[in-house]
Order: sequence, then structure tokens, then C-alpha cells
Amino acid sequence: MKKAELVFIPAPGMSHLVSTVEVAKLLVDRDERLSITFLIMKLRSYSKIDSFIDSVSAASIRFRFIDLPEDEPDPNNPDNALFSFVETQKPYIKEEVSKLVSLSDSSPGSPTLVGLVLDMFCTPMIEVANEFGVPSYIFLTSGATLLGLLFHIQALHGEQKVDPMEFKDSGAELIVPCLANPYPVKVLPSFLLNKEGLSIALAQARRFRESNGIIVNTFEELESRAINSFSNGNTPPVYPVGPNVEPQ
Repeated sequence: MKKAELVFIPAPGMSHLVSTVEVAKLLVDRDERLSITFLIMKLRSYSKIDSFIDSVSAASIRFRFIDLPEDEPDPNNPDNALFSFVETQKPYIKEEVSKLVSLSDSSPGSPTLVGLVLDMFCTPMIEVANEFGVPSYIFLTSGATLLGLLFHIQALHGEQKVDPMEFKDSGAELIVPCLANPYPVKVLPSFLLNKEGLSIALAQARRFRESNGIIVNTFEELESRAINSFSNGNTPPVYPVGPNVEPQ
């Protein structure tokens, strides 16, 4: 049996790392051919993260963790610090992926890289996956309803030029496919009702559409309407993998 390898790229931070590892455990439990490499971005060193990685590594030989260089976010763009930091990591990600591909090509017993699984905040790495000709998947730590709302807002903004900020203090309602009832615009998540947050959300939704699939921390019985709303072919395939609860 030919071995396969996935590269997971979690966002920096303990909560996203733990959620990513829990999803990875589900995958390796289902296929003995699969191994997973985690490329770890760090805004700064945290002993708790290091201890967690050590414990996971000791428990599974099919998990490997690679620390990337610690660059600083752009100090001139504090409101967009996470995204600017992720951009600085792209060359390091590309270098590590290149090593994996080279090893697979030169050693018949090495696993074949079959895809990149990207945290919801790591969408710039879609370009790295495209460069190496492998699929990219988004791991969304939030639920399917939020994903459906983001896609709907992005479609309204792009196709009908609707700006939700215009209705911030009004009684307007949106008909959103992932929701059973009309949604009052004034209670949209706060990040969709300010210029900076809306711009980031729209850009993220556009990048999500470029991926080969979206892994969502939910299950069909909980969000059946939202999950079914993605079946129209206008979005990448959505795969519910939950409930994925962070262990204590």
C-alpha cells in the first residue's frame, strides 16, 4: 500500500493547534497508510504549546511537528497582525513542503504528499498548495452556519453590491439559505459591521471558495439546514467532522 502524507498548518495559538490535532487523530484512525506533518507557526514561544506537542509526538509515530522560524508581525499594521504574520511564514511553508516532495520523489518508501489542510486564518497557503499541484482544504473551527453566512454576505457584496454596514442600525433582514428564519442585519457578528472586519471576512470567504474542500467542526444532525445549503455546487465540498471538543 502506498503511504500518504497530509500537511496541516494550524494558526498560531493553543486553541487552534489542539483542534487541528484532534481532527488529525480522526483521519489517521481511519486510514493506516496516512501520516501527518504539522508546520507550527509561533508568534512567540509558549511552554504550554511545546509541552502539548511533546505529548502528542510521544503518543503517535504518525505525527510529526516542525517549528517554523519566529518572525514578528508588521508593527505598522497592528489591526491585521495575524494575517501579516501568516504572510511572512509563506516562504518557510514553501521550503518545508518542497523538502517533503523532494523526499517522496527520491525515496520510493516515503509517503506521497496528498494535500495541505489549512487553518481558516491560513488561506494564503492555498497558493503554496497550487504551486506543488496538491489540493488544499480549509479547517474551520467554527460551525457551518457561520460559514454559510460568510458565503452569503460575500455573494451579496460581490454580485448585488450590498453593504451590510449600510443597514447597521435599521430593521432590515436578510434571507440567508443556511438559516430557517430571516436574519436581522443589526445583530450580525460585529466584525461584519465595521469596515476593517468586513473587508477581512469578504477576503476570507473568497479564498475559502478557492479551496478543494472545507472541513467544519460540526455534525449534520446539529446543522442539517446549513450543511444542506452547500449542496448547490456554488461552494467547495463541506465535510462535517464534529463534534470536536477540545480535551481538558
